[in-house]
Amino acid sequence: MNAENTPGLPDAAPADHGQALDRGKDGTPGQDQGQGRGNGGPHARDQAPGRGRDQGSDSDRARDRARGALLALACGDALGRPAENMRPEQIAERWGRLTELEAGPGGVAAGTDDTEYSIFAALLLCEHGSALTPAHVVAAYEDQVLSIEGPMRGAGFSELGAAQALRRGIAPPASGRRHLHGWSDGLAMRAAPYGVFAAGDPAEAARLVAVDGSVSQSGEGILGGRAVAAAVAVAATGAAPEQVAEAALAHIPADSWTARNLAEAVRIASEHSGSDTASSGPGPEFGAALHRAVVPGHYPWTDLAPEAVALAFAAYLVAGGDVEESVVTAANLGRDADTTAAIAGALSGAGRGASGVPERWAAAISPVTGACLPSVAGRHVVDVADLLVAARTGRP
Repeated sequence: MNAENTPGLPDAAPADHGQALDRGKDGTPGQDQGQGRGNGGPHARDQAPGRGRDQGSDSDRARDRARGALLALACGDALGRPAENMRPEQIAERWGRLTELEAGPGGVAAGTDDTEYSIFAALLLCEHGSALTPAHVVAAYEDQVLSIEGPMRGAGFSELGAAQALRRGIAPPASGRRHLHGWSDGLAMRAAPYGVFAAGDPAEAARLVAVDGSVSQSGEGILGGRAVAAAVAVAATGAAPEQVAEAALAHIPADSWTARNLAEAVRIASEHSGSDTASSGPGPEFGAALHRAVVPGHYPWTDLAPEAVALAFAAYLVAGGDVEESVVTAANLGRDADTTAAIAGALSGAGRGASGVPERWAAAISPVTGACLPSVAGRHVVDVADLLVAARTGRP
C-alpha cells in the first residue's frame, strides 16, 4: 500500500495486540505439490518445456522458485493496484472479477511500492547476506530513501514515518516505534526476499526480516513480516500450503493479533475450499466471512498488517497454492489489494515456481520504473531473484 492513494493519515495507531519476539520453532517442509497453471512467460528462461519441478538440479529448482516468488509478487502488485482501497462489491461492480493486469504508463503493467521495496530488500540481502544489521538498513535508507528530492511518492505510511524519524536522528528500533504506523503491512509487503534468501530455514528468514523491520515497524508490523518471510522460506521447499501456513504461525507469538487473524484465515479457507475453487474461485460468502473475521469494521485504513497478511494467506490457501487463483482471489478481496495480492503471489510463486505464473502476466512485467524508489529503476524482478540465489549459494 502507498500513502499517496490514501485520503489521509490516522491520528492514532490501533493498539498493539502482540510484541515482536525473535523466537519460534522451525516449520517442517513437506513434499512437492503439483505444478500450477501457466508457464512463466519469457523470463522463465531456464525452465525447459514440459519439465516437472522434481527434475533438474537443486540449483535449477531454487532459481525457478526464487523467480516464481518475486515474479508472482510483481504480478499481484500490478493486478491489485487499481483495486486498492476498494470493497469487494465495488470491484465486482467495476470488473466482475478482476483477472487481468491493467497497463500503466508506457503500456506495461505497473506495480507500486510492494515491488520496488521488495527489490530494495533483496539488494540489501545481496550486499550483506545473513550479516545484515539495522545499521546496514539505516545506511540504505539514508542513501536511497532520504535522498529522494521532493515528496516520497508512492511510499507507505511506515516508510514515510521511518524516514521522518531517521531525519530527526532517531535510530532503530525507536525509528519504527516513534511514528503512528509501525503496525502497517509495509514490512510484510517486502518480506518475500528474506524467505527466498533463507529458503528452507524459516527461522533465519524471520530473523532477517525483523532486522529490516526494526527501522520502520514495531509490534504487529514486524510480526506480519516474520509470518510472510517464514512462510515463503518453507513454500520454496515445495511444502503444501497448509504446512506453509503452519510455518507462519510457528514464527510469531500465538497470543498476537496477527496469529489470531491467521488462524481465522486458515479456518475460513478450509471451510470454503472445494474441488472447483482453483478454476472458478470461491463464492462471495468466502470473502464476506473473511472480512467479518479479520477486517476491523471501525477502522478506515486498509494497511493493517494483521488484516492484509490474513487476507493474503486465506486467498493462497483457498486456491490450493495455485498462482493465478491465489493472486486473483486476493486482489478481489479488496482493501489493500495490491499488497494482499503481492503476498499471495509470493507464497504461491515460491511453491510453484516461475513456470506456475501465467504466461500472459509474466510477459507484462517489465523492469520497474522507480516511481516509488528511484534507486531501483531498471531492475527486473527475475534478475533480482537470480541475484538472491547467487548471494545465498555463492554461485552465479
